[in-house]
Amino acid sequence: MLGALGEQGLVICRDLSGNTGSHRWSSNGMDVVGFGHIDAYVNAWSYRAFRNAAVLLARLDRLTLADRARAAAGAIHAAYAPALLNPETGWVAGWRSRDGQLHDYAFLYVNGVALSFGLIEGETARRALLNLEDLRARVGPASARLGLPCNLLPIHPDDHMLPGIVPDFAPTFETYTDGSLSGWPATYYLRALSIHGLKDQAGRLARELDEGYAAGVFDGGMGTGHEFRSWEGLPTGYEGTLIGCFAPLYAIAIAQGVIAPFEPEWWPED
Repeated sequence: MLGALGEQGLVICRDLSGNTGSHRWSSNGMDVVGFGHIDAYVNAWSYRAFRNAAVLLARLDRLTLADRARAAAGAIHAAYAPALLNPETGWVAGWRSRDGQLHDYAFLYVNGVALSFGLIEGETARRALLNLEDLRARVGPASARLGLPCNLLPIHPDDHMLPGIVPDFAPTFETYTDGSLSGWPATYYLRALSIHGLKDQAGRLARELDEGYAAGVFDGGMGTGHEFRSWEGLPTGYEGTLIGCFAPLYAIAIAQGVIAPFEPEWWPED
């Protein structure tokens, strides 16, 4: 069993420690990055899953299970910020390893889901986004036309497997899973910006991403590698078309006033 609710109320990966140098496949879909133990991405999605399950089970008259799902969601919510919010950066780290260390490379896709789903709220969430936007303005590409960086800071070689898999990638930053540009991180990051009052920033990113979609930046034939690009625009993936790269069209449509999100947006109403 890879994951279970730990004593602190978070989903714990029992098989992967997440410790630096452990060099194992990840506990989430960013598979060559060393996520493990308390995975911020997995816990954010687990929170949403339990919120959905609680409502659906209640409607099926499975009230005991509904209560358990609701309690699990509440436990994740209560424990998330204390375990995963980095006091030095103000945003959510990628994971806390079994040795207690936070592994934080300014992951936009991790913060996007955590802040969209309300695991970090109020001024704390707004400050996290302002800090990320400040860092993105200082170190990131000038435009989001080619996508958003998966992470804004280089991943230490001992915290991911890419250097060992592709030795020619040295350093790896801006390529593939280490900070490359993609449409994929944008869906929830755009929604988080809007939800927490940074609609101007969301609107600007939406316009720039829209230009990229119109130009066919985010799709290509098998082996073209267009799903990930270096910051100068060179393909660094291997698939060509990744379905997650098209999910941002939802957030772009909201930012541009084409559609409105449901309320609540991420789970049925209780």
